[in-house]
Amino acid sequence: MSSDSGRTVTVSDERTVPSPADGIEAAASSARALYGSIVVRAANRLATETLSFAIPLLIFDATHSMAWSGLVLALEWTPRLIGIPIAGPLVDRFGSRTCLITAEVVRAVLVTCALAGILASPGAWALLVVVAFAAGTFGQASYIAVEKLGVEISGSKSVAWTQSAQAGIDQMALIAGPFVAGVLVGQGGVWVLSAVLALVLISLVLCRGLPQRPSAARALRSARAELTAGLRGVLRHRALVYIVLATAAFNLLAATILGITPAVVEDRFGRPASYASVVWTLGATASLIVIVVMTRVASRTGILKIGLFSGLIACAASMGAGLASGYAAYLAWACLFLAAEGAFACFLRIARARVIPVEDFGVTVSAVVLLILIPYPVAGVLVAATPLRYLPELLALCSIACLAVTVFSFSRLRRYSLAAL
Repeated sequence: MSSDSGRTVTVSDERTVPSPADGIEAAASSARALYGSIVVRAANRLATETLSFAIPLLIFDATHSMAWSGLVLALEWTPRLIGIPIAGPLVDRFGSRTCLITAEVVRAVLVTCALAGILASPGAWALLVVVAFAAGTFGQASYIAVEKLGVEISGSKSVAWTQSAQAGIDQMALIAGPFVAGVLVGQGGVWVLSAVLALVLISLVLCRGLPQRPSAARALRSARAELTAGLRGVLRHRALVYIVLATAAFNLLAATILGITPAVVEDRFGRPASYASVVWTLGATASLIVIVVMTRVASRTGILKIGLFSGLIACAASMGAGLASGYAAYLAWACLFLAAEGAFACFLRIARARVIPVEDFGVTVSAVVLLILIPYPVAGVLVAATPLRYLPELLALCSIACLAVTVFSFSRLRRYSLAAL
């Protein structure tokens, strides 16, 4: 400190140097954020999957109609697809945490209102369909938000590890979701909605503790303009085009199996419709085991090999499921299919995370998710329009179509290096 003409001037050459303690604290904070986002995703996805599996079972129990069950599958996904191009730009503009909290608040209100309606009129199963439509829209919006959280909050982990972990969480939800749905459906819609509401509230409380990442300073445009921008983002990355094409074909197969399983289990094999939840629970368990392996070998094996072989195995398994003569055989083929789906999910997430820039992740992944989920309502219409005796032929046709698209897409993807993916 020096004095000159009554003025005091402070001269400092000190520089702030991060201490080891600061580094440890930052690493601990990053780890807390990572594992906190994982728990949030688990609660979020379990709520969505429980509702998704429970509604078709409740409708089938109430109507004993495969046509209604297939129609509900188609209608259940329609509002989700509508919400995707709207959710992506909002996530990019306002941040994943803010959008996730907003979506969960709206879902909680919707499910609470539906719960009150079911308590007042227990036989109003049509109300469950309306709830599935409305909650599905915001459930898909929250899905975009948690997807971006998985990219933003990675800590010291690699992309392959974090994306495989995200896929593992989704598969764990697929294990618990059918089980919870199968148990609660027998108790009635009130129990289903109560469980979903509890999960949504858990997700809402936990996501408030996540850090708010800076969002991009971009103006909001119309949903059509944002969707167009997202589709252009897909087209800019040629590898992403073939990834989307292969995944859409895979999802058509998955959605068809999802739609026919309750009717096949009950009408063809003579088992209660709740046995469908056993198919999905055991299959998802096999899928989870595969994903755990993928977290260790994905970076060494190569994601293109994982995607190609899992797609081929899924096509063969679905063909076997269509030809199955009994419940045990159908269960075995479905488990093989879902195990392959777990490996394919790892391929999709790792490839997508490497291709899409973080700053445009929301708008681009919205377009990607929209394109790969369109097969779900299409499959619902196909299932609703197909008589029970022709279901093996339907599954065979979908398997052949998926096989052709898989071979074509991966033959094109071989042109791109793994670094580009």
